[in-house]
Amino acid sequence: MSQTSNPPQPGSGSTDDSVSILRAPLPAPETQPSPALQNWTYFGAAIMAFMGVSWAVLGLIALVDDEFFSVRTNGLLALDSYTSWGWVHLLGGLLALTAGVGILWGGRRWARILGIVVAGLSAVVNLGFLAASPVWATMLIALGVVVIYALTVHGPEIES
Repeated sequence: MSQTSNPPQPGSGSTDDSVSILRAPLPAPETQPSPALQNWTYFGAAIMAFMGVSWAVLGLIALVDDEFFSVRTNGLLALDSYTSWGWVHLLGGLLALTAGVGILWGGRRWARILGIVVAGLSAVVNLGFLAASPVWATMLIALGVVVIYALTVHGPEIES
């Protein structure tokens, strides 16, 4: 055979029909989302909503009662008054609650992204608030790490 020969026509009954079948793209495998992995995401969303409520309560306490915290205002990191820390915590808590509810009711991608961003910001903000309220801040940092893990690793399982 020469290299300039014409390729066989499809349907001519030649053995090259099997080669054309092999060249066809393979179908994508049907994968069903695992309920266990979906539950990780929903757990992360519930923790995110709980974290938002906790963060908002801490913000309301900082706005209402300066005497609740053991550190004077000059011992705070980054912001110099409990009023400004209260507003940061209150707004961050409302964002976290919104992200948690958005994931729980519909598994929205924007809510997962917002949840990851808010959980990371929560960890950074609570590092600055660690001296004023060590137990709450440590709890919120740990919950933020759990939420980031659940939403990044298992988040795509809830998309349909």
